[in-house]
Amino acid sequence: MRVLTTTICYPTADKPEQGVFVQRRAAAMAERGGMDVQVVAPQLWCPLLRRAPRLVDERWPVPVTYPRMPSVPVLGWATDGVSFGRTLERSILEHGGPAAFDLIDAHFEYPDGVGAWLAGRKLGIPVAVTARGKIVSLSRKALRRAQIARMLRGVDARIAVSRSLADWVHRVGGSDLQVDVIPNGVETATFQPVDRAEARRELGWSPNARYLLAVGHLQRVKGFDRLVSILPEIRARMGDVRLVLAGSSRGEWSFRRRLGRLIATCGGAPAVTFVGAVDPERLNLLYNAADLFVNGSRSEGWNNAIAESLAAGTPVVAFDVGGNAEQICSRKLGRIVPDGDLYAFADAVCEALTCEWNRVLIAAHGGARSWDQVGREVRRVFDRVLKERASARTAAPERLFGLSLSSAEILTPSRGLAWEVRR
Repeated sequence: MRVLTTTICYPTADKPEQGVFVQRRAAAMAERGGMDVQVVAPQLWCPLLRRAPRLVDERWPVPVTYPRMPSVPVLGWATDGVSFGRTLERSILEHGGPAAFDLIDAHFEYPDGVGAWLAGRKLGIPVAVTARGKIVSLSRKALRRAQIARMLRGVDARIAVSRSLADWVHRVGGSDLQVDVIPNGVETATFQPVDRAEARRELGWSPNARYLLAVGHLQRVKGFDRLVSILPEIRARMGDVRLVLAGSSRGEWSFRRRLGRLIATCGGAPAVTFVGAVDPERLNLLYNAADLFVNGSRSEGWNNAIAESLAAGTPVVAFDVGGNAEQICSRKLGRIVPDGDLYAFADAVCEALTCEWNRVLIAAHGGARSWDQVGREVRRVFDRVLKERASARTAAPERLFGLSLSSAEILTPSRGLAWEVRR
């Protein structure tokens, strides 16, 4: 099976941490799922406003091309879907045309999913789209939500990384849609238990303090500000508790400033430290050295850091957003707190710091879902799509290829919606 994986959110030379979960799934599909996988990762580009990306092929786990995708700031929320589709179409033609691929595997709903759907319909290639956490925020604008809804009804398969996101797909696209839930896996060769005391020594952590670890980009949605704001209360009740923030510093400038002011109110280091982006091996040391992993996110799909923490044997306290409750499905793994209830979160952290956790049990649960399993589950969905497409082509080829949507129709909610209803 020849698969074209596509998304904007994919690792690049200067942003190696972004979209790693897409990269890992593509690798699992190629290495364990028996598929021939190529990646096209369009890069937003606007003359004079956005620097031109490199147009070379890179070989990470699978071959990847980074074509330029024209995108106008401010207007992109409405037009990037069409631009993505045209960019992907050109890339497919450059890589041998429609006959070179059996299926397009798109990640995220907009512009990636919408663009892949447009290109797939024009070229006659079936499309599967994987819904991730951004569908919540992407659906807030009516025009963009209309585009996403038509895409969800038009693609050949929909995958969600959590049951929570499957519910969002139904909310946006319709309750009658079939959605396959395939959560992300975890690299157990990297994220696994190691000696806790040794991990602390290697990191230079105090043997007497208790540590909370949070991982994510410096963006408001990741909720680092929530965690910092309740730290003084936790320290007043529990003594020397320290918060370590790890992850990429890329994010909203205004949020970084606000977070800096909040950290200052806690006295700065060592109460709160930001260690920046770290490589996976060092991140595993952080997970193992921490007493507790804390997730303050305001929105999630399937939080990979939670999965990695559990695989390392470290319990988690998290807000009940996205798939968090699906991951923390037992009190033996951690605590789930109603979203936004900071007082309850502080209470849960203090309680968790006094618990005796079975880290061996936590690690066994956290490491149970491998990327091998993900690759096999994705392969089954893709096999079904190709089988259904072949049957439909034999029965009524004009139904599949006799109609198409223009760029104007995808940008016009009433016309596009009417077209979908008639279909």
